[in-house]
Amino acid sequence: MARDPFTTTDERDVIVLALPDPPRGEKLAAQLGEYFNHRYRVVRTSTARETRETLGELADASRGTVVLFAEESLPEGPSGLELLRDESLAGVAQGRLLLADEPERALRDLADEEGAAEVVVAPRSPSTSPQEPSDDPFWEQAEKVLYLAAASGETKADVYGDPKTDVVFRAKRFLRLNHVAVYPKGGTAYEVVPTKKGVQGTKLVKPTLSDLAQALLDYTAHHPDTTYDLAVVGGGPAAMCAAVNAHALYGMSTVIVENFAPGGTAATANNTIENYLGFPDGIRPDKLSQEWLKHTEKYKVAWLHTHTATKLAKPAGGGEPYTLTAEKSDKAKTSTTVKAKTVLIACGMQTPRQGGENEAKFRYKGVYYDALPADGPDYKGKTVAVIGGGDTAGRAVDIFATCGATKIYLILRGTFANAPMLKDIKKLVEEHKAAHKVDMRENTEVVKYEGGTYLEKLTLTSSSTPINVDAAFVLIGGKPNTGWLKNKELGLYLDAGGYVQTTTITLGKEQAPLATNLPGVFAAGDVRGGATRRIAAAVGDGGTAALSIYHYRKHNP
Repeated sequence: MARDPFTTTDERDVIVLALPDPPRGEKLAAQLGEYFNHRYRVVRTSTARETRETLGELADASRGTVVLFAEESLPEGPSGLELLRDESLAGVAQGRLLLADEPERALRDLADEEGAAEVVVAPRSPSTSPQEPSDDPFWEQAEKVLYLAAASGETKADVYGDPKTDVVFRAKRFLRLNHVAVYPKGGTAYEVVPTKKGVQGTKLVKPTLSDLAQALLDYTAHHPDTTYDLAVVGGGPAAMCAAVNAHALYGMSTVIVENFAPGGTAATANNTIENYLGFPDGIRPDKLSQEWLKHTEKYKVAWLHTHTATKLAKPAGGGEPYTLTAEKSDKAKTSTTVKAKTVLIACGMQTPRQGGENEAKFRYKGVYYDALPADGPDYKGKTVAVIGGGDTAGRAVDIFATCGATKIYLILRGTFANAPMLKDIKKLVEEHKAAHKVDMRENTEVVKYEGGTYLEKLTLTSSSTPINVDAAFVLIGGKPNTGWLKNKELGLYLDAGGYVQTTTITLGKEQAPLATNLPGVFAAGDVRGGATRRIAAAVGDGGTAALSIYHYRKHNP
């Protein structure tokens, strides 16, 4: 019998690598891990019989997506191609890649067979190291089959266009953070071809974020004519926890107003969360935010997606609700209003600008404000600047170094020794520096961002000679996202740092924490003064806020 590949709680999607030569299989498994930043678990087999048994065990375990890479010749059973074409495995291996000595000949052979498109063909092995930039067809076909078999397979998008342009970058970022599998196709014209629930969609030409949301995302839509019991501003852990509790436990009609993607800042974290209760082996933030999203959908929490809150107006009196105004996040200048009896401000933090000259000019054209693991392969063979000294910056260095960036400049306002970075992350950065992948610039700031259409250079305080870069990631902490609340007419109390001030109010015999000075308006998560900036704390805030709002509604129906 084949070794049981699931003696651990590893939740990654699986690549089954069927090669008759164990040493070569071990080498290729290591290369796959390096190239894909260890996003997949590679299970090696060396015979057709062992491969069948392993696939059967995977089917019984029902864990995520399984992709089969098989060489043409396999001992103890059918050939690799026959194994890939076996219809009995259709429900087990969602993607199939044939490793052929002569890919063109294999493609000709497949062309005469019914359903040939089910099998992708690649050279028998990569011609380059995973860390070397190239147009190696092995990696191209490996990426293709993994995309086609993505776990979010019912919702995918082919994105065409120059990846350097701001519209293409924002579209890919938006789709990835909304758990849509993205296949970048290149080209010059910005277009998106969606696939949803197995049905190929109509090509979207120059779509806005709202267009993409409407075509690809499954949310309970906001109804403009509804007056909700609760409107939640923000889509992070505090917001989604409050919305689920408000609806599921207390029966309140609830809408979430979110500007970009569920999960908020938590969804853009580039680490594995090791200390979140219930996940002793860790969980990726994007996976966790996807589970939160499913929870809101289970209870039909309404979403006003791709909209940014711009104004909160007090009730006119006589039992009238609050009026929240939101504009489309793609800057279409189209406003929508939401009516609600109570409001929860949970719009979190935003990354501040670094402040160098021309920074705004190159936003989404080489200057970015978060770094996802999925960004790593985009910068293989390129030069990247990471600006910041915290955990997020350190993890970004690790992402780009692991995925093969030629050089990473780590630009620190102070010294690396004093940087507020966890010891384990500092150790990773030091290892990459020792491997000559990191050029550390201490006591340095960016004076100027330079280039033509896209960012090309940075001028630093520590040198008169600009450094050449393909992209700069500004990862320097955050500030509360409360600029839209700073108006005298509203009168909401903010502290000196711009955080929402909250207190505990008494409602009969009950206490209601997280209340603001405005009746029926509460705040939760990182946006409030005194918050603990941890995901678990934000979730706790959300649950507390929902209970407080419920108590408030009992006394103020």
